Amino acid sequence: MDQMANRRVVVVGAGIAGLSAALRLRNAGAEVTVFESSDRVGGRTSSETHDGYLYERGTQFFTSTYRNALGLIKEMGLQAELRPTSPWITVFKDGRPHRVPSGLLFAVYALTSGLLSVRDLVRFTWHTTSLRWPALDNYSAWADYDDQDAASWSAPRLGRGAEFLLEPVLAGGMMQRIEDTSRACALAVLAITANGRSKDMTLARGNDSLPRAMAARVDVKLEAPVQAVEATPDGVTVRMPSETVRADAVVLATTASAAAGIYRAGDRIERELMATPYGSVIKVGLATKRDWSGDPGLSNVWAMMIPRAERRQIVSVTIESAKDPERVPKGGEMLNLFVTPDNAERMMDWTDEQVVSAVADDVERLFPGAFAAENFTRVVRWREGMPKSPVGRARALAEYRRTRPRDCRVWLAGDYMGMPLLESAIETGTWAARRIVEG
Repeated sequence: MDQMANRRVVVVGAGIAGLSAALRLRNAGAEVTVFESSDRVGGRTSSETHDGYLYERGTQFFTSTYRNALGLIKEMGLQAELRPTSPWITVFKDGRPHRVPSGLLFAVYALTSGLLSVRDLVRFTWHTTSLRWPALDNYSAWADYDDQDAASWSAPRLGRGAEFLLEPVLAGGMMQRIEDTSRACALAVLAITANGRSKDMTLARGNDSLPRAMAARVDVKLEAPVQAVEATPDGVTVRMPSETVRADAVVLATTASAAAGIYRAGDRIERELMATPYGSVIKVGLATKRDWSGDPGLSNVWAMMIPRAERRQIVSVTIESAKDPERVPKGGEMLNLFVTPDNAERMMDWTDEQVVSAVADDVERLFPGAFAAENFTRVVRWREGMPKSPVGRARALAEYRRTRPRDCRVWLAGDYMGMPLLESAIETGTWAARRIVEG
């Protein structure tokens, strides 16, 4: 516990990566302060309550393969608050929703519904389960697969499995264009979902219960923007508008662009990683009193996937009542409607009214009657919503981890230092903390 006694570490950013780093460093005995520029913790793991509706602004769920996240939930005493989602999702195909069971029964449905042929299913299973999976949370471990884009790799191997399974997961869950995404990221996502067999969950009081519980155990300063981080052989200077702090090490757990603006002395590989591009995310939250329990394609489904051939304005949807019925008032429903990545870029500076108007016809197509029974809408924008994963980023991450000296003063963490998943962000913060402790 005292191996870091008398050492001071500053963590910049109170998202899940920064809080994970701070918690591990504090447990090792370091004096840790987290500086967060905004007025809240959690980053894009953000929940909101309005008019009796509880809904997620960012992170939508946890899954059973999230070893790091579930470990933290247990450590924070939140295990009793985990709620399993409905076991049903729906795939919008041929102009209507098709309800699909999760787990092994998905394969049976895919065949009987015509979603996939026997040949497609055999090819998909072979090419996605015959590999030797690296660590699920550490994207740098997937460097050997970071050699071509997911579209060119999957098209000749997965058949319709690429069209109806892989592409919708990347686009709807990760906001990634399959042509611009490395097969390393695509395979890692399939591994994390256990090829659709993982079990999905939420926290009863909102998914941001986890970062809020973590923040309560460390020293977090809100509305404390860091302007510059300057490393010297004997320490690090952290400059803010009202004070300057000295530390033995810094974990820079922000978005890539924020890190680049704060830490200007990075070497070649640090600069390459801090130039990671992001895709924008827009989520329209629609609270409605419309009930779809009588619709065989929409009854008790917690998520909707929309293949590219069927896609217009909306790329994916999650449904709060099927995550946990307590999230909505009796007779109510909350739809989390994610705008397609291309449209999100185009609409980022539109007014809320313009965004809602632009997606209304598509929402009506997917969920008939939703707006007729509208209670309220909420538009959430993340200009830097998801880091992109082009070919080469996993290899760059592997080089970064391989080349950092033991006495490194500034350590990078955050979503762009792993996969665009909460589980991987936790791993990047934990890894940075471990390297500081070992140093």
